[in-house]
Amino acid sequence: MSLIIDKQTADDLAIFGQRGKESVFGLFNKTATAGGAALLEEWFTYPLSKGSQIEERAQTIEHFIAHPAVFPFETSLFDQALFYLDMADERSRLHQGKQTLKEKLQALLGADDAYKKVIAGLVACSAILHGWRNFLEQSQTQAAGTLGRQLKDFARRLEGSALETIPLLDEKKKIDRQQVILLDNILRFEEKDLFQGMLRDIYTLDVYIAAASVARERNFALPKIIVDGSDTLRYEAVFHPLVPQAKGNSLSMDRQHNITFLTGANMAGKSTFMKSLGIALFLAHLGFPVPAKSLEFSPREAIYTSINLPDNIQMGYSHFYAEVLRVKKVAQQLAEGKKLFVIFDEMFRGTNVKDAYEGTVAVVAKLYQHPGCQFVISTHILEAGEALQHSHPDIRYVFLPTILKNGIPHYTYLLQEGITADRHGMVIIQNEGILDLLTSKESKCV
Repeated sequence: MSLIIDKQTADDLAIFGQRGKESVFGLFNKTATAGGAALLEEWFTYPLSKGSQIEERAQTIEHFIAHPAVFPFETSLFDQALFYLDMADERSRLHQGKQTLKEKLQALLGADDAYKKVIAGLVACSAILHGWRNFLEQSQTQAAGTLGRQLKDFARRLEGSALETIPLLDEKKKIDRQQVILLDNILRFEEKDLFQGMLRDIYTLDVYIAAASVARERNFALPKIIVDGSDTLRYEAVFHPLVPQAKGNSLSMDRQHNITFLTGANMAGKSTFMKSLGIALFLAHLGFPVPAKSLEFSPREAIYTSINLPDNIQMGYSHFYAEVLRVKKVAQQLAEGKKLFVIFDEMFRGTNVKDAYEGTVAVVAKLYQHPGCQFVISTHILEAGEALQHSHPDIRYVFLPTILKNGIPHYTYLLQEGITADRHGMVIIQNEGILDLLTSKESKCV
């Protein structure tokens, strides 16, 4: 079973991103092959939720972080091999026996394009096969633990198969036609599924090497799983991986402190901070390096966010109703007993202040009754935080401060404990000269 992450959450966290924009996937897509990129996309689409699987993947990547490796193949070989393997129509099968006069003439004139493609495909496949076997032989002596077991499994899949009989072919040397027919029959027909499975193993290696290289280049850390049933989540110096020179912040949550209530003025960095939490936890469920000094977590069953929530004109939904439906979706998942990590940015911002205040206080009080789940909730409404502080002191109250210097707001982007009373919207409006523009005597509308 994979971790549930819906489209809204993926969009909020820029997991895949929109065309022309940066994404978390793009950050890690340093694979050498198209097959590796496709496998990486598959892993991003279906994150893991089982602790043992997450741990195995993280341990394998850890090996390649400690022992940097270069992808051990020419990438052009894979394009040639895949083109060849796709020509698997039974009508294209080469047969034993004497060549027809047409075939002999084509061979003499070098005009048999289909046969040439078969030769090129065989050469590419044989190079990949022998390169993979050499890599496995060399690596099994060096790798231990999880990676060692994986490499043995990779090698075991080839044992006793007809693929082991395929020699390393040289495209510069003439290959006997009968040998071509024999090898082609093995690769394109008899053992095609096995060979494609081997390619997937190689793509897996490609992804591991790419993930490890990103960890080294960006100083990301591997996540650690907590399996004691404490539903603990500990971030140390977590930062947004797509924001240049992003500041790191630390946060800890557990069953007693399952809600983090975040306040701060506009532009103080609340949304960016919450996105950094979601991205890091998402990557942790891949077993991938995370943008933090460290991250310890209890695996979740789903991650839900409500950050850049759109209205739905086609369905007749206002922004506020879209918010309500989002909260309802989370409530339904909680009612089913799922372990969730949830982010609500500016809960009920689409309605008036009174309803937003009452709705925020009421919903947060109910969410507090689900200690096995974790919630990060931000608001502009200071009074909601103050009311909750009196009724629910175990909620973790944090804020991102704004410092006024000569009437100009400055942002530290560093988390502090408590609730802030910062309200600098009017300061920003005045600094932009909007009121002066609206009172200009030059206006022809006066």
